[in-house]
Amino acid sequence: MVRIRLRSMGWVLAAVLTAGAGAPLRAQEADDQQHGVARISVMDGQVSVRRGDADWVAGVINAPLLADDHISTGPNSRAEVEFDSANLLRLGGTAEIRIAALEADRLQIELSHGTLTYRVLRPSSTNAEVDTPNISVRPTKIGAYRISVTEAGQTELTVRAGDVEVFSPRGSQWVSAGQLMIARGSTADPEFQVVAAPAADAWDAWSDSRDRVLTQSRSAQRVPQGVYGSEDLDNNGNWVYTPDYGNVWQPQVAPGWAPYQSGQWEWLDYYGWTWVSADPWGWAPYHYGRWFNRAGFGWLWYPGVFGMPHYWSPALVGFFGFGGGVGFGVGFGFGNIGWCALAPYEVFHPWWGRGFYGSAGYINRSVNITGVNIRNAYQNARVANGVTGLSVHDFQNGRGSNIVRPTAAQFASAGMIRGAVPLAAGGAAMRFSGRAASYVPRSGSHTTFVHSPQAAAGARGIAGQGGVAARANGGAGSAGWSRFGAAGTQSNAGGQNARPASSSSGWQRFGAPNSGYRNSPYSGSSPRYNAPANNAPSQPRSAPSSSAPRSSGGSASHPASRGSSGRGASGHASSGSHR
Repeated sequence: MVRIRLRSMGWVLAAVLTAGAGAPLRAQEADDQQHGVARISVMDGQVSVRRGDADWVAGVINAPLLADDHISTGPNSRAEVEFDSANLLRLGGTAEIRIAALEADRLQIELSHGTLTYRVLRPSSTNAEVDTPNISVRPTKIGAYRISVTEAGQTELTVRAGDVEVFSPRGSQWVSAGQLMIARGSTADPEFQVVAAPAADAWDAWSDSRDRVLTQSRSAQRVPQGVYGSEDLDNNGNWVYTPDYGNVWQPQVAPGWAPYQSGQWEWLDYYGWTWVSADPWGWAPYHYGRWFNRAGFGWLWYPGVFGMPHYWSPALVGFFGFGGGVGFGVGFGFGNIGWCALAPYEVFHPWWGRGFYGSAGYINRSVNITGVNIRNAYQNARVANGVTGLSVHDFQNGRGSNIVRPTAAQFASAGMIRGAVPLAAGGAAMRFSGRAASYVPRSGSHTTFVHSPQAAAGARGIAGQGGVAARANGGAGSAGWSRFGAAGTQSNAGGQNARPASSSSGWQRFGAPNSGYRNSPYSGSSPRYNAPANNAPSQPRSAPSSSAPRSSGGSASHPASRGSSGRGASGHASSGSHR
């Protein structure tokens, strides 16, 4: 990546600053914090997504993921899901998760089968957990947490780095770096062993290689707090310096390219119309920051002001109607809808949030359409190809290829939209993707998950209760299995916690006396995961694929989890259906 310094062009964007000298990005509202958004950042092989109760469809890089979305991988496949700049997970082959909760400071994942690794890369205030049919896992700090749900119904938790608190309805248990917990039995009363962790394998090596891509990203050092997905910019453009905006990013694109041109509009609950880019790097530059065009350099992305938080937006554009015809909203008379990327400091009129939309589509409220000359209203409308448009029908149905450009007369008589976009979404625009899934996970299984008390309390809107769990003994323990909550364990059963004595024999239940850990039953060999045949670290990211890579892989699973610390007496069981 080349860093270039631009000479001053001798002019300042006075019209832009006059249009809106406030903060360049919309401040996050309280409701926004209850509606988090994630993305699939890497796909290798067959990756499928199911939105709520809809059908399974093929996964798409950079398409937004929401609460209640399911993600599944086929044999010999893998995927990475990013939740923010600190929290992410990676799925091995033949795995399935559901995003049970996704908010600004709360994340809950349900793993029904397969392997995942949950990574906390940087300090984070997110309250996160990964739930399985046996236990609920809540990592407490930066670390690597690998979790598997096996075909036999056991959960295997390997802590590669960090500490994690594990919950059951009977109590909680700490597991530290270098330890493996194996849990089995019913959701209501599981039993467990804590043993020495097996040696790292090819899955851990691939996960580590992805960590290096993220932690060593040069672009991540040039974006403000809260912006994530910027690692994709490293190999797809250059950072240049401008006197007026500082470091800005210049994409490597073909002549005639413009932002918000290659992709489509998708309808999301709460957020409404959301841009899904076909550009391989198209996450951060379309959901954060602003675009402007500079002679000799083309389009440049300004990531925003440092020293203030930045929040995800479905897009940062100005919408307008143009051209005659029928169908644009109710009685507005426009046949086409256009949009233009906003320049730095231009006034932004959000179209989502409380009162704008419902889950079924458009609600006709707060619509404001004003006749203007779009070239006078938006700086980027004066740049060649700076404005993109579609017919109303194509826009509503998620089709983005038949681009319509306004004529000079239509530019002058357009209707600027401030607030809700008065277009209802068709069925195609409400699907996660338009491609059929090449892999559909096994159907008919009904899984009950263990939830931590904090998750159950969060769902009720009250604080969790309970004592503080003791940390696991780092010394050699016995070969025994334990039950959560029984006396003498390294657990919190609602009373005082003490470090355990050595155990003697058999599986133990959470909270049972004398739990500890022993040597790994795997003799230094980690349980295999269903992986691509090529176990070498992959490229930093891969394009969407509808077929699994090459052949052969491992067998059962072995993953990890992540989150911030939680204290509580016991977990709670809940049911979820995975089809």
